[in-house]
Amino acid sequence: MRSNDEWVQDLSATGAIQAAALEDLRIYLRKAVHIAFQRFPGYLAGMDDEARAHLAEDCTQEALLAVLSQLHQFRGESRFTTWAYNFAVNKAMTAVRRVRWKDVSLEALMDDDAPATALGRETAPGANPEQQAQASEAWAVVHQVIEHELTERQRAALRGVVIQDIPLDEVAQALGTNRNGAYKLLHDARRKLKGKLLERGFAPAEILATFAAAR
Repeated sequence: MRSNDEWVQDLSATGAIQAAALEDLRIYLRKAVHIAFQRFPGYLAGMDDEARAHLAEDCTQEALLAVLSQLHQFRGESRFTTWAYNFAVNKAMTAVRRVRWKDVSLEALMDDDAPATALGRETAPGANPEQQAQASEAWAVVHQVIEHELTERQRAALRGVVIQDIPLDEVAQALGTNRNGAYKLLHDARRKLKGKLLERGFAPAEILATFAAAR
C-alpha cells in the first residue's frame, strides 16, 4: 500500500513506475464508480451489462484524468485514495443523472408543480424562530420571482438544474439551445432572484443560508 507521498511521486514519475501506479489507481477508481452506481440501481435499470460496463469505464477514465490534472493540488490532508475516491464518485453521479434525465421533455421543465414540490423545506433543521421567519420570507420572495418575474425559459432552466438536479447539457437539449445558452438563462435567473432578495433587505449571507437550507 502506497503512502500519500508515494502515490504522488509514482504518478509523477515516468516509465514502468508511473504505469504501475496508473493501473493501480484505475482499478481503485473503477471500484469506486461501481460502488456509486449501486447507490442508484433504478436509474441504470434500463442499461444492459455491456452498456453499464462502458459507462463505468468512461467514468473511470474521466476520474483518472481529473485526478492527474489536480495532482498538484493534493495537500495530504487526507489519504490519497480518499481524495481520489471523490473524483470517481462525482463522475459516476454526473453520469447517473445524465442517464436518468436523458431526453427530458420541455414539458417536464415547465411543470408548474416543480417549485412547490422541490422547495417545500423552507428552514434548516435546528433554526431558531427568527431564522425560520427570515427563511420563510426569503422563500416567499423566491417563489414569487420564479412564478411571476422569470421568463418561461429562465424558469425552465432554473427548475431543471437547481430544483430537479438535471444536468445542464440535458436542460440545454430540452430547451433547444446549447450549453452556453442554458448557462446564460440560469445565470440570468439566479441574478434576478438575488437582486429581488437584496431589494427586500436580505443580506448576502442570509441569501446563501436560504439556498443552503433547501439542499
